[in-house]
Amino acid sequence: MGAVPSVNLATINHVTENFSESNIIGQGGFGVVYKGQLTDGRMIAVKRLKQSALTRKGKKDFAREVEVMAGLRHNNLVRLLAYCNEGKERILVYEYMQNKSLNVYIFGTPSLRTSLNWAKRLEIIHGLAHGISYLHGGSGESVIHRDLKPGNVLLDDEWKAKIADFGTAKLFAIDQTGPDQTVVVSPGYAAPEYERQGEMTLKCDVYSFGVILLETLSGQRNVSMQRLLLNAWGLWEQNKTIELLDTTISLPLSESEPELLSELKRCIQIGLLSVQDIPSDRPTMSTNVAMLTSTASLINRPGRPTMDNTAMHSSHELESNLSSPSTDDLT
Repeated sequence: MGAVPSVNLATINHVTENFSESNIIGQGGFGVVYKGQLTDGRMIAVKRLKQSALTRKGKKDFAREVEVMAGLRHNNLVRLLAYCNEGKERILVYEYMQNKSLNVYIFGTPSLRTSLNWAKRLEIIHGLAHGISYLHGGSGESVIHRDLKPGNVLLDDEWKAKIADFGTAKLFAIDQTGPDQTVVVSPGYAAPEYERQGEMTLKCDVYSFGVILLETLSGQRNVSMQRLLLNAWGLWEQNKTIELLDTTISLPLSESEPELLSELKRCIQIGLLSVQDIPSDRPTMSTNVAMLTSTASLINRPGRPTMDNTAMHSSHELESNLSSPSTDDLT
């Protein structure tokens, strides 16, 4: 399958010490992630799909992840090093991400939140924007991730953001030729047109990016009728954007850190533009990168997000699930 090498099961068994429980670093509904060590000392993350997940769709998602990742190389994407498709086993081998996923920090305890100061958070947002922009055309073809959320943004030992989990990604030019029966919805992150009608374009990823950006700066989850988006827009409209920022971290003072404060405000406006209801009102990711990296780039005025009852998902159980970090991360 493409440029990603296959590896035999015996090798995987060796580097994970026969899938030792002591090497488990994450698990979820679809797989268990183990830490492994190569002979040269490098650490790897080994994602072993559960047998219960190996349905027809599960096998298709596995093949899709290998297919998509084979053609992608970017500093802000987790690199797929190898795969194993032997017998009943489906295994993905990734580079190891020492600092786990973004959601661990932005929604975590005060000590975890303070691990990411404002400069680091802005750097993560910039890296995420560059990675998505690359997916949307920098690789020579358009790839829609479809499931961007903080649990799929991993952090390396230098806190660099790396996008992970491409099992649901779509190669836009190829996959758009026929109807897509699978709608992948992570509540709070899915664009309204995708959640309601299954209408999928690159702008769906832009919407998810905007939500992640606002969550990263506020430390709040976007649940319950898009409350975070409405709150962010209301504060921006009243010129009180600073009140959205996570209070766990010392706020930058306009007297001593004017540039940082200005960049945070600018960043929030970019986030609000990215979550506009109408896809054509959202910037492309390449435009977002330009606005994030150059203060000379003009930023349009965002409109008020719609309070949509269909986005509420009234089940209390859903919000309970969202309140804990994702465990299916490649950590």
